[in-house]
Amino acid sequence: MKKLLPEFPEMTVAEVDIVSHPARAWQNGIRMIPALVAGKKTLSGVYLGSSRIREFLQDCRREAASAA
Repeated sequence: MKKLLPEFPEMTVAEVDIVSHPARAWQNGIRMIPALVAGKKTLSGVYLGSSRIREFLQDCRREAASAA
């Protein structure tokens, strides 16, 4: 994920420790780790490869641009 951040400078990443903050994780729709949440969209899975993460972030970028 951190390697992809330069491709998406408009996005901010926040890490949440789900052990310390389980309610926050649940409220954000996180049911499996690792997980990425952007707005109301969630991407999760046992293994998230860089191509899948990139695709998710590109979709989020397109949605944000169309909403603006």
